[in-house]
Amino acid sequence: LHTVNGELTGKVELLDLANSDLTNLFESTRVATVFLDRNLVIRSFTPAVLKLFNILPTDRGRPLTDLASRVALPDLLDDVRSVLASGASVERTIAAGPPAAHYLLRIVPYRDSSARVDGVVLTFIDVTSLTKAEAQQKVLIAELNHRVKNMLMVVVGVAEQTYRTSSDARDFKDRLVERILGMSRSYELLSRENWTETPLGELLRLHLGIFGLDRIRLQGPEIRLRPEQALALGMIVHELATNAGKYGALAGQRGSAAMTWAEIDGEAGAQLELTWSEQDGPAVTAPTTTGFGLKLVREQAAYGLHGAASVDFAPAGVVARISFPLRDRDDE
Repeated sequence: LHTVNGELTGKVELLDLANSDLTNLFESTRVATVFLDRNLVIRSFTPAVLKLFNILPTDRGRPLTDLASRVALPDLLDDVRSVLASGASVERTIAAGPPAAHYLLRIVPYRDSSARVDGVVLTFIDVTSLTKAEAQQKVLIAELNHRVKNMLMVVVGVAEQTYRTSSDARDFKDRLVERILGMSRSYELLSRENWTETPLGELLRLHLGIFGLDRIRLQGPEIRLRPEQALALGMIVHELATNAGKYGALAGQRGSAAMTWAEIDGEAGAQLELTWSEQDGPAVTAPTTTGFGLKLVREQAAYGLHGAASVDFAPAGVVARISFPLRDRDDE
């Protein structure tokens, strides 16, 4: 009897230890878990279940279906019967609210010490963040497809217009490559900013840096542009600076240019006004025809920025003014 009592005491201690381990596991886990018998009567549950069901410790022994819950489980009975009959688990994605949340419900068989299926175990894994990330990913992919399509359309348009205004194949190649490289600078900056709002000053420095910032003065407040605004304005700035580098103030050694901007309050909301001005360059003669560069500036201002652009070929130097709303009415 003494030996048997010693063995029994050892087993009780092991059982107490296992029970303590199980209690600590229940208290520490964030996974909502409910243990049910074959009739959906609650055997036990983890504290995380309180987020989904109005459940109390005294509810052990009550059917789960008697409790109010934040989750809709219309197929629970059928799923439990399927698990009890087949011994295979069932998974479903369910919604809970408020606030809006998503859970992965797994129903697995509960097996006793004889490996006989004697109930089911319900686990609710919070996948709200994953669901939102997947939805955001779909939005980003759709937006990327839209932007790539628009970019290709712009490249095709630029190529066609450049071809029509080029004197020969080499001229066409040089001018087309310059414009595409100008577009790529804007895309590079937007990629670094994860296609969020982009600093105007950094955009201008990126495009104008290749012409020498020691000869170009930049002055204006800190402004952030939406991706579509940055792309359109980048093309405009590249065209103005390229023209100045070939024919205007930046073509010689003494000339300089300035890009200034300011935010003003207009009738439709905040407006951004930019002024590009050239000084100390060769005498300017107004063109007799509208070239593609001037056409691109005006079209990008109108369709890309929903604003307007004017270019004055004053004898002292070219002056271009661009204005557009910082926010669309739909964003307000």
